[in-house]
Amino acid sequence: MDIRIRAAALSDVGRQRRTNEDSFGFDLDRGLFVICDGVGGRAAGEVASRSAVDCVLSRFPYGADGTGGGSDLQRAIQAANRSIFQAAHREPLYAGMATTIVAAHFDGSRMWIAHVGDSRAYLLRGGSLHRLTDDDSQLSQMLREGRRDLSPWDMARMDSVLTQAIGASEMVVPTVTVLNVELGDCFLLATDGICKALSNSEMLSLLLTSNSPEQACHQLTSAANAAGGLDNATCIMVQID
Repeated sequence: MDIRIRAAALSDVGRQRRTNEDSFGFDLDRGLFVICDGVGGRAAGEVASRSAVDCVLSRFPYGADGTGGGSDLQRAIQAANRSIFQAAHREPLYAGMATTIVAAHFDGSRMWIAHVGDSRAYLLRGGSLHRLTDDDSQLSQMLREGRRDLSPWDMARMDSVLTQAIGASEMVVPTVTVLNVELGDCFLLATDGICKALSNSEMLSLLLTSNSPEQACHQLTSAANAAGGLDNATCIMVQID
């Protein structure tokens, strides 16, 4: 069975930020997709996110046979973490820089996804949108521990505090997910400027009315701006057909 993979990406600075600290990259030949959301003063967030994307694209092996898809992503992300952590300690202008990451690799039958932070991956299948990643945030940690007594203010505050990020510490442990791919599947990778500005149902509605990965990216970033554009908005849309 022949499988075609199509992809598009788009990044928008939003309506409130002066600079865009999101970065993305992909390589259709290797079925490799990466998106990052940087944090840090001055240009450091932009440096961290761009460095992480470039490192994963360069470190992920060519000709990966699928058996090491998850471990290959982990190693590439951990290499990016070491590089950014060391740069942040070596260069005063980059002190405190870090970035989220979500990376995906399609090996011909499965999609491997690895992430750190609160950028997310979703699967559009059969008219439903399924979230594939769980944020590395204080809020997610509290909810996993069964806390249900949090006020809206507490939830908003904790949602913005990451429990791990690329470059924030010497070691990082990416979470890896794998699932078998079906024809017609669409995978969305997005920074929080999209996935926290729009509800699951809003994103689903936009994706169902899109005719191509390019149109899906344009509709998502436009909707994030229409919702206030409080943050940079970046997404990659991958279609399997």
